[in-house]
Amino acid sequence: MARPEDPTRRRKLVAVAARLFRRNGYAHTTTRDIARALKVQPGSIFYHFSSKEDLLTEVMHEGMQPFVTMVRSPALRAGAPLDRLRALLHGHLRILHGAGDEQAVVVQEWDRVPAHVRRRVIPLRDEVEAVWRQVLEGCADAGLVHGDARILRLSLLGALNWTLQWYRPRGELSVDQLAERVLALLAPALAARGRQPRNAARAAAR
Repeated sequence: MARPEDPTRRRKLVAVAARLFRRNGYAHTTTRDIARALKVQPGSIFYHFSSKEDLLTEVMHEGMQPFVTMVRSPALRAGAPLDRLRALLHGHLRILHGAGDEQAVVVQEWDRVPAHVRRRVIPLRDEVEAVWRQVLEGCADAGLVHGDARILRLSLLGALNWTLQWYRPRGELSVDQLAERVLALLAPALAARGRQPRNAARAAAR
């Protein structure tokens, strides 16, 4: 009789794999590396996943899920265009700079992972980007932002994701303050309340 799968052990395996994929890159992380970090035999990984690629797919699904949950929330779907944009900015940055490594793996490894792995995650990514498109187009229609909405969306998401490289949550600028700074850049006439000192952004990157 097959043993029932232990969800706690599976989740720990995904978390450890995500940490190593983030630190060393997917291509440079072996199943032996993951097993060593877990202090188990390499073969035990294949009790939960048929291959390293299947494990990567699970990591990327886990990484995308918080973003999907965010864009599906009723609070984000309602409200004025600016309120929706603010919610997206705060939510995206909070997720990126949360406790897990899965989101960073999605961002950092997207163009490096096998195409068939990406194809299994693309529907989740497309759902998230569709909401960004709707919100930014709504802001453009309301005159809150200007320029090509598609270019703005791609540039903005790229800039937000790049904060993984330089932003330090323990710096002088909190995640929410960072989101408000970004909002002020997008809609200068509607700059966020409670401005921070000019040198706060520099301090946050230290």
